[in-house]
Amino acid sequence: MKRIKPRGFLILQICGVIVAALLASAPAWSWDKGSLADYHDRRARLVRETGDGVVVLFGYSEDEIAVSTTSFRQNEMFYYLTGWNEPDGILMLVPKAAKTAGGAGGEIDKEIFFIPSHDFRQEKWTGPKVGPDDADAAARTGFPSVKSTSLFPAELQEALKSLPKIYTELTPQPESGEDHFAQDMVAKLRQLAPLATLADARPLLTRMRMVKSPSELALIRKAVEASVEAHFAAMKAVHPGVWEYEIAALMNYEYGRRGCEWPSYPPIVGSGFYSTILHYDQDDHQMNDGDVVLMDVAGSYSGYASDITRTLPVNGHFTARQREIYEIVLGAQNAVLAAAKPGMTLGRGGTNSLQSIAYNYINTHGNDLHGKPLGQYFIHGIGHNVGLNVHDPADYGALLQPNMVITDEPGIYIPEEKIGVRIEDDLLITETGAELLSRRLPRTVDEIEKIMSH
Repeated sequence: MKRIKPRGFLILQICGVIVAALLASAPAWSWDKGSLADYHDRRARLVRETGDGVVVLFGYSEDEIAVSTTSFRQNEMFYYLTGWNEPDGILMLVPKAAKTAGGAGGEIDKEIFFIPSHDFRQEKWTGPKVGPDDADAAARTGFPSVKSTSLFPAELQEALKSLPKIYTELTPQPESGEDHFAQDMVAKLRQLAPLATLADARPLLTRMRMVKSPSELALIRKAVEASVEAHFAAMKAVHPGVWEYEIAALMNYEYGRRGCEWPSYPPIVGSGFYSTILHYDQDDHQMNDGDVVLMDVAGSYSGYASDITRTLPVNGHFTARQREIYEIVLGAQNAVLAAAKPGMTLGRGGTNSLQSIAYNYINTHGNDLHGKPLGQYFIHGIGHNVGLNVHDPADYGALLQPNMVITDEPGIYIPEEKIGVRIEDDLLITETGAELLSRRLPRTVDEIEKIMSH
């Protein structure tokens, strides 16, 4: 368990009181999953692209989530196809007929959503749930057929009589921690249907998730806007003597009170030497005069992530060396922003590589204390896809397409100088270029120093 310091604990208590007061005096936000028709369209597309087998995906049970310490959060692929954020659901899609070699077929015959029957005794503790026999179950789930999970084995056996192939999640999503979940669900299917052929639906779903729908973009914009406000608050609160965890708590509160349900990732607030540690999330040092602080903090709105980083001078003024490094990073970020468009890639190498553009800029502008180019201190990729996960599943060799959301995050990390600078913003790829979604948040030295002086 992470050690909590007395001052940080006090701030968290204060934030909790303020949040409770706000919720008591204003209408509570509700989870926004958009139109249920969007999820049906995704299911229909998946069946068109598979078409020769039954699609089965499982949602998480509460056993997959540490429910005593965090709120329930659904398996992402399952949520992407269902919009369902309650435990123990099962999705089954059955095509009308097997898709032929010429591409005919692939239309949905059955969309069945299996959910647990009511346990009214348990619901006294957890709150009301939707049951399969509720009159409004179809309207609330967006599925024409809603049945009890107890009926799933029989329905699966019936579907497999004509289509003895099952598309499911054979492999866990990277960085998801769902390895055991995936193994257990595959084992369950093999037990229920030992003669069926299993195929991995993940590559198809990954390609689908890379290009965002209008409703997904609307939620990402809300996550970005809430996170931008959190960074504004931090810019006004950072000063010598402040603890990193105090700023992390403040930022969590600011995006939380604007509707974000949880952090998109553990907040990273690293000052001095710790600004050079990429995934430093202990946030347990006091900020010193003359250091920089790197803040990689953002929230998720209705499950959709954002990802924003700013680097500030703790005392409100960059030293000459800090300014030099900062402006090199900013120059690299602007070079990528200018080049980002359909047909470019996030991968390394090639004339259309955004990674190469950023690296070449950094490596040809400035040197370390030993006169060597700075490229060696840019030690990570230029960006990643953003969506239901802050590191959304993606093929990083694929060409960028309109309506993809990526990050633009060059950085220079020089432990010897205790200077780590990263500037990270979310970009929406458009038909002709890229839109800077987090453009309201200042990026230049002069703008940052001006805000910090107030």
